[in-house]
Amino acid sequence: MKIEELINTNFSSLSEGEKELGTFILNNKQEISDLSINMFARKSLSSKSSILRFAQKIGFSGYTEMKNFMKWETELFEHHVTHKDFADSLVQSVEQTVTNLMNMDLYQVCRAMENSSNVYVTGTGQLQQNCAQELQRIFLGMGKNMQIVPLDINTNLYQLVVERMTADDMMVVISGSGNNPALKEALHIPFLKNVKILAVTGSPANWLMNHADYGMPVHNEIHPASISTSSAFHSAIDVLSYHYFE
Repeated sequence: MKIEELINTNFSSLSEGEKELGTFILNNKQEISDLSINMFARKSLSSKSSILRFAQKIGFSGYTEMKNFMKWETELFEHHVTHKDFADSLVQSVEQTVTNLMNMDLYQVCRAMENSSNVYVTGTGQLQQNCAQELQRIFLGMGKNMQIVPLDINTNLYQLVVERMTADDMMVVISGSGNNPALKEALHIPFLKNVKILAVTGSPANWLMNHADYGMPVHNEIHPASISTSSAFHSAIDVLSYHYFE
């Protein structure tokens, strides 16, 4: 389903202001994929709350999900990616991720995780945060509790958690690029406290991988459009869970 169809399906439930917002989106589809919600609000003469309500009314959890959906739509169209091309590339992405990880010594990672007093998990974006929640759920079922930590250093929860971290703890960090500036700032204190870091990122060479104690590279790009999916990240979580359970 395209963004036009989503807007049309929910058109009757939109206010006049939201209908104008929908018109702005349809007239600026390519530009929106590169805009933050604050920039989008300024350009559309709207507000963050109005944009969030609009995104939720047409079926998204928020602005980020709507923006990523539109990015997918634009890039798939521009690169003329057929359903078969997409499916083949998606399977290849998952297979390459699983093959690479199965050839690594993940038991060393699992032993470090098992011996850690506390295990924390965080993600840099919505996709990665969803994976963090899934990792927490799976490991809880195996008797290993993980606490999700926000990356925003200004939150009380982040301050409280980081304050009690020690060298006996471990932190799983899930990131697409591994080069997020907010990530570098958020990990400053855990690094100083010698907290063990497991990096799960979309490439084997980035800032996070270079500074982590353990790394799990994920092949998550779909070619030729070079867009990211969550499938390979979820596959990496499954592989890690399998090794831990075994």
